[in-house]
Amino acid sequence: MNRTLKVYSKTGHLFAEFTFHYDYMRQATAHYIEYRRLYRDDEEDESKSVYPGMEMDLHLNFEQFASIDEIKKHDVELVKKEMGREMNDPPATYKFVYAEEPILLRYVVENHIGCIGLINIYYNFINNTKEVKFLSATNPRFDYDISSNSLETNLDCILRIPVYKDRDVWEMNVHDVRRLDPWY
Repeated sequence: MNRTLKVYSKTGHLFAEFTFHYDYMRQATAHYIEYRRLYRDDEEDESKSVYPGMEMDLHLNFEQFASIDEIKKHDVELVKKEMGREMNDPPATYKFVYAEEPILLRYVVENHIGCIGLINIYYNFINNTKEVKFLSATNPRFDYDISSNSLETNLDCILRIPVYKDRDVWEMNVHDVRRLDPWY
C-alpha cells in the first residue's frame, strides 16, 4: 500500500506531494510536502516552477483497503482535511496523480549477530504490481522471491520470507528490518 500522490492545482503547478509508508505492524505514516509557486498568480509561468514550503509527517489510523479505488478516495479526503485551508481553489479543480514510474525500496535486515540479507521491493502502486526479492547474506540458495499486489503492505510481504538458520526455518523479525531511502 506504499504510494506517492502528487496534487496539482488548476494552473498545473505542483501543490503537494504525499508519500505513504506502512513499515510497522498495523501502523501507517504519511510524509507530505506543500509547494509554493515561484511566480505570482498574475505572472506568466510556463515552467510551472515551485519550491517546498512546508513539510510534515502524519501518523494515520491503519486501514486495510479492499481496492485501489478505496485508497484513492481515502487519499483525496486526507488531502482535503490536511491541506483544505491552503487550497485557494475549489477542491474539485485539483488533479490527483499517483506516480506512474516503478519505485525501488530497499530494506536491510540485520540484528546484533550481523547482516541477514537485503530485501528489494520494486512496486508500482497504480499498476497494482509488487515484486519482492530477498537476497540472503549467508547463501544464495536461501534467496526468496514474492509477487504481490498494491493492497498488501511491504511488511506483510517481508514477514512471508523464510529465514534459514542452523537448519531451521525462522520467521523474519520486524525489528531487524530497516528501510533505506527510495530510488526513483
